[in-house]
Amino acid sequence: MSVIYINGEFVDAAVASVPVTDVALLRGYAVFDFLRTYGGTPFQLRAHLQRLRTSASLIDLSCPWDIEELADIAIGTMRRNGHPETNIHIVLTGGDSDSGFIPRGEPRLIVRALPWAAPPGWWYEEGVHAVTTELHRHMPQAKTINYAPAISAQIRAGARNPKAVEAIYVADGLVSEGSRSNIFIFKDGRWVTPADGLLLGITRAEVIKLLQADGQLDLRDITLDEVYAADEAILTSTTKEVLPLVRMDDVTIGAGEPGEMTKKLMRQWREMTNTYAAAGVVV
Repeated sequence: MSVIYINGEFVDAAVASVPVTDVALLRGYAVFDFLRTYGGTPFQLRAHLQRLRTSASLIDLSCPWDIEELADIAIGTMRRNGHPETNIHIVLTGGDSDSGFIPRGEPRLIVRALPWAAPPGWWYEEGVHAVTTELHRHMPQAKTINYAPAISAQIRAGARNPKAVEAIYVADGLVSEGSRSNIFIFKDGRWVTPADGLLLGITRAEVIKLLQADGQLDLRDITLDEVYAADEAILTSTTKEVLPLVRMDDVTIGAGEPGEMTKKLMRQWREMTNTYAAAGVVV
């Protein structure tokens, strides 16, 4: 039986429900975060929960639960479901509204623990394609449930290129992020990733640490032309980890296959997550 946490109760997923008066449903007023485990240990749980609370604050959504309480709930939900590896999905909604617009001030917390499933192996062996779309997310540092633009962009990306696994946002010639990932490029011996105007991914932050330790990272704006001309490129996210990007739109990036610097970073990522799993410490 799959178990979901909803405002103080662990309930069977088959009967779990949210009232139609919740402003998350009526107006899209909610934030969320999403993380996974390594060796059964939630990866960077505190960072994800802090981002959840930051997202809520940015849209003036109250979050009565502190990080310790949220962590206990997330871990409790995970353990009740007992998957070998878990994706943890946390949603904080505005709660019910009498007017259908302004919430009463009683938010609703929902936590799901889902079995982790690895992406296709060929993604990492061959690299993936992406398609650009002219878009810049409103309040990019708030991880809200407003994914209508992202879903539309992904549908259009798939129509343009059935092999595309991501839609990359471009505004005024500058690349910011993907619909569900961050982007890095490698050129002339340096990795580069946009510094701001994007969702600050937790995986992105850990990749930045790895690259800064090697002294190989610049945080600055990236033009679309720079991506096209890059020697290598990667996408990063909780579900994708470090994913080689070998084609953008109709342009092959580098040699059109995962490059040596990408392979090195993928090894470093795996070594780091293996160490994290072995330590078994939630941080």
